[in-house]
Amino acid sequence: MIKVLSHEPIPSWLNSYRVGKSINFSDVFKDSIYYPACGFDGDVMSLCMGYSHSFVYVDNLCLWQSVEKERIYEFINESNTFGAFNRVFQAEFSKSDLMGDHLFDGEKLQDEDGDPSFGLAPKDFFAILTIFEPKRGNRTYAHSDRATKLHVYEPLVFLYVCDDGCFSYQDFYYSHNIRPKGVAIIQPGDAFGGNWTSYYARNKIFGRIVMNHKAGIPEILISGGRDSRGGYFREKIWPEYSERLYYSRLEKKGLAVWTHSES
Repeated sequence: MIKVLSHEPIPSWLNSYRVGKSINFSDVFKDSIYYPACGFDGDVMSLCMGYSHSFVYVDNLCLWQSVEKERIYEFINESNTFGAFNRVFQAEFSKSDLMGDHLFDGEKLQDEDGDPSFGLAPKDFFAILTIFEPKRGNRTYAHSDRATKLHVYEPLVFLYVCDDGCFSYQDFYYSHNIRPKGVAIIQPGDAFGGNWTSYYARNKIFGRIVMNHKAGIPEILISGGRDSRGGYFREKIWPEYSERLYYSRLEKKGLAVWTHSES
């Protein structure tokens, strides 16, 4: 996580979780980091471990026609992303399992939002929930007092969902009547990139879904993407998130963390 983000306590349900206990998805979504159009990017977890202990990654996988569910399992179980952790629990769940009981009126599509039928065809829905614990026990460290990042190794829950990244926010957070702790918008691939709407655009459907939720808005907005020109993602993308907490640019990828004035 970044030092300017607070190090939050491990949620009690996660700290005490034992295999065989049922999963309450309100606990999973509460104070989570939501990352639509995520692909296989582990940067958001590196940034926010300790600030949040729950990560919700959503991608319809339309750009990878050769990618099957097994590739997601490889990302979770065999890549270096979770190399310092052991799996405590892993299972698949249906969409109805993930949904809460609150009735809600969602945002309505407008002409400028785009048309979901014009996007690349998504793969069939699936959701894989994994609970991890650090191999060497809970610990934190920084390379020095001046280090930008504080490395946090604590229990975490990781939910990877194959579905539409825009409306999944509405389905999950509205139906549980809770907000995430943060939202990440990083190279979401608008238009020719496969998505039918612009996640960056505050006035379009995703921005309205996030900002008009009656349970409140996320504490932070993480924005970024490939940036060969340099500095593009130093600029805010949503006006409400006007205080930049952090910016980095490595290997032509810009990444910024913003908070809003009411935080």
